[in-house]
Amino acid sequence: SESNLLDQGIELCITGKLKKDLYSNQVREIVTKHPGILLTGYVSENEKLDLYLNAIALLSPSLVEGFGIPVLDSACLGMHALVSDSDSHLEIQSIDDFNKYIHIAQTLDSLDWALGIQALVFQQKKLCYTPSQERVRRLTRYNKKSSDILKEFYTQINKLITPRKVD
Repeated sequence: SESNLLDQGIELCITGKLKKDLYSNQVREIVTKHPGILLTGYVSENEKLDLYLNAIALLSPSLVEGFGIPVLDSACLGMHALVSDSDSHLEIQSIDDFNKYIHIAQTLDSLDWALGIQALVFQQKKLCYTPSQERVRRLTRYNKKSSDILKEFYTQINKLITPRKVD
């Protein structure tokens, strides 16, 4: 709500199934007060792809993060992401050229998030004028990054399993 994106016609989409706990109830309460926030519930793989191809940016404000696959996917697509300063997000940011796409915000600073979101929207708003070109760019980049990561994985595996020559 601090970002005032609804005034620009931009909605926030919260994905995933909410639980029946205090935190999820608080999220539901906030959403009912802000018409610019959508709850999707469970997202299928097809719906997830549609979101990745059409979103202005990904937001990942996780306090605790395992590895951060959505953030990795976002960077592989070349879609900008505003993420918390968790160790896994910092690690992903250091891979390849991902620092161009992954922007860090202080986890508990709502003003930092609001300003970061506003900056991303300002920077990426031009995508609204060429959405089909952006979707093609993202898919092309994703296929290339996926191939590069797989090749590097196989290279590292081969190094581990190939016997070393003894002099």
